[in-house]
Amino acid sequence: MNRNDILTHACELYLQGGIEAVSMRRLARDLGVTAPALYKHYGNREEMLLDVVSEAYRLCGEHLTGALSGRTPRERFRMAGEGYLDFALKHPKFYEMMYAPAHTLGVKIFPDVVTARMAGVGQFFNDRVRECIDAGLLQPLDAQEVSLTLWAHAHGLISIYLRGCLHMDEEVFRSVYFESGWRVIHGMATPQYEAEKELEDMAEGASG
Repeated sequence: MNRNDILTHACELYLQGGIEAVSMRRLARDLGVTAPALYKHYGNREEMLLDVVSEAYRLCGEHLTGALSGRTPRERFRMAGEGYLDFALKHPKFYEMMYAPAHTLGVKIFPDVVTARMAGVGQFFNDRVRECIDAGLLQPLDAQEVSLTLWAHAHGLISIYLRGCLHMDEEVFRSVYFESGWRVIHGMATPQYEAEKELEDMAEGASG
């Protein structure tokens, strides 16, 4: 039994039945260990579930940071959107945990370690938007407000898909995700952004 085993199973139990479905005794039984062995890792279920949320944000951040390898602001912006989608589709249960309200986990507020990771993910998207604005690719709007709009769109669409409301396979959904995202971005993009997108689309078409 390792930390990943504990967090993964705790995540599954919580999503199946809420906090009442999670108990140290049941988790220990399902993992084939004794309760005292589990208490060596966590003092109680609330502490464990908070670590699940923290791990969810860590994994999300891990997928996002790959965008920093992009060569231009627009490429990093696009890759950030891809990374967010990749995380959600690869780790759908941890994605759900990112948005679990604190009170449903048995606590009033999230501890600093969790809020720091939450803020880090938000700041990453803000930075990608801000550098696109600075590069003249997006209109000179408030970067945080633009980032919030794009995040709300992405999260809403992904949530609808993960709940089985869209009858399409993953490949089709990926296409829908980016096409829908472009319709949102189009209202904030400058001619320079559209020109760069057109060149990228042409290059992808030629290579495909």
